[in-house]
Amino acid sequence: MEIILPENPKKYGDSLLFECNISNTILHEIANENIFMSDVLSAWSDVTHNLETQTSSKTILWNNKDITSNNKTFFYKDWFERSIKYVDQLYDYRIKDFYSFDNLCYIYGIPSNNFLKYYTLIKSIPIHIKSEINTNNTPCTQTTFVENILGRKNKPNKIFYTLQIKNPTENSKIKNKWQVLFGENELNWKHIFTMPYKATIESTLRNFQYNYIHRIIATNKYLFKCKLSNSNLCDFCSENIETIEHLFWECKHIQPIWNQLISFLEQHQLNVELSFLNDKTSRQKPIHMAL
Repeated sequence: MEIILPENPKKYGDSLLFECNISNTILHEIANENIFMSDVLSAWSDVTHNLETQTSSKTILWNNKDITSNNKTFFYKDWFERSIKYVDQLYDYRIKDFYSFDNLCYIYGIPSNNFLKYYTLIKSIPIHIKSEINTNNTPCTQTTFVENILGRKNKPNKIFYTLQIKNPTENSKIKNKWQVLFGENELNWKHIFTMPYKATIESTLRNFQYNYIHRIIATNKYLFKCKLSNSNLCDFCSENIETIEHLFWECKHIQPIWNQLISFLEQHQLNVELSFLNDKTSRQKPIHMAL
């Protein structure tokens, strides 16, 4: 399978990003151009973080959040194109120290005007990484994971799932986004997350509700930002920006559907108020659209 990356990640080494110990700074920069790719890399980072990894001489130099200068990671494209990728490639095992600049130029053909780049990089490599080069010469754990596990044909998705539930984390980012919309009103997240599994056994509906709750539905606002749509306006009314809130509640072409549902519920003596946000003046207990 070929992965086609957008322009932004190319300056970080294209698919090399999937092997690196990437920082949030890089994720945020990529998100400004391509949110989807940023989400993919973030998910990949979460999965590899759950692995029982070990620091080794095969620690990758580039885009490594543990190797920084002024809070910025390194990626020298010209060095990478000369096959310099790992910390130990800069290390002289004979003298138990990093190669001198002259030796590095001779070995890899680095331009002689790169001394400042060399000096800054070498001085930014933490002591603990340097000290473990001589004691741990095993292959990089992430590379082994990609080649030996994801390369298998027998259900790699199950492997990802097992890793995710092994170390579950709270998705506070999603909760915070909804909480901003609902203001001070307390949301019952346990109820919200479990409701799809109690209300239906249809996998398609469950998947849709999962996407809705996690706000990963591709609205025109999102697609336009990713340059995959000619407009960010709603496909139904063509008047307002197509957000999740607008598409499933605010749009004038969607409201009749909710009105029909209210009428149906009233016919069955179920007097409830359907609302996207809490109406503080209402005496009825609303059913929020986060459900």
